[in-house]
Amino acid sequence: MPENTPTETPRSRWFLVPMQALVAPLLAMPRVAKRALALLVDSSFCVLTIWLAYCFRLNEWTVLTGVQWLPVFVSLCMALPIFIVMGMYRAIFRYANLAAFITVLKAIAIYGFAFMTIFTALSVPGVPRTVGILQPFLLLIAIGLSRLGIRYWLGDAYQRILHQNMLAKVLIYGAGKAGRQLAAALTNSAELNVVGYLDDDPRLKGGVMGGLPIYDPSDLPVLAEALGVHNVLLALPSASRQRRNEILEHIRKARVNVRTLPDLTALAQGRVAVSDIRELEIEDLLGREAVAPRQ
Repeated sequence: MPENTPTETPRSRWFLVPMQALVAPLLAMPRVAKRALALLVDSSFCVLTIWLAYCFRLNEWTVLTGVQWLPVFVSLCMALPIFIVMGMYRAIFRYANLAAFITVLKAIAIYGFAFMTIFTALSVPGVPRTVGILQPFLLLIAIGLSRLGIRYWLGDAYQRILHQNMLAKVLIYGAGKAGRQLAAALTNSAELNVVGYLDDDPRLKGGVMGGLPIYDPSDLPVLAEALGVHNVLLALPSASRQRRNEILEHIRKARVNVRTLPDLTALAQGRVAVSDIRELEIEDLLGREAVAPRQ
């Protein structure tokens, strides 16, 4: 297998960059859809915690049958209206603060009091009294942890995506070893955001390497406009000046800047900083070494 042949396929990007792949669609959802999703998740927690309460009470894994489903029905009919009225779904989860968690605590306290009154104080034949006590506490833990997880998961991911969108987007020309080294060096760059590779090898087109897609250089004019790319970084240390001229002539139509590093090997070894990326100079563009003018 050639050195620059990617081992990943387009589908594997979900495993390579799950955060980006999962969070971006969630953040892009309309507010109404997000609230509906939160309601669905909390509904599933109501069912799950009823089942867990039975399992803890009976000290064994069990399957709900008959009257055992009554607490599930009551829980859904009571919890969701209380949660809505208490404003649990008005908060933006990725910015959830102490006030939001206090709202959750109050809502579940009201729900728990009503639920325990029915199944513990008054009792229902066929439903253990302890289910009325255990389930509200389990529900508090489940919803509390879910809000906490979303707060850090979505919040951090949102800030990361926002930061990346503010950086200058670039494509790396060359998906070989040098290109991978350059992409790795730019991972934490405060100036540039690598959005993909360009490579002439037709076997690489449509592949994904390190979570970054590999594009056909002929698509650069369309990519530059669609992705908002204004710079292409050359990662072809072994390419001749003639080959560089051919590449430059090809990408000139895309109206993007071409930049390069003085030494990609030194970059990989930490001896050259990302700030050393520079515009191509006349020596890089000529098919021969530059000749100083006569005095």
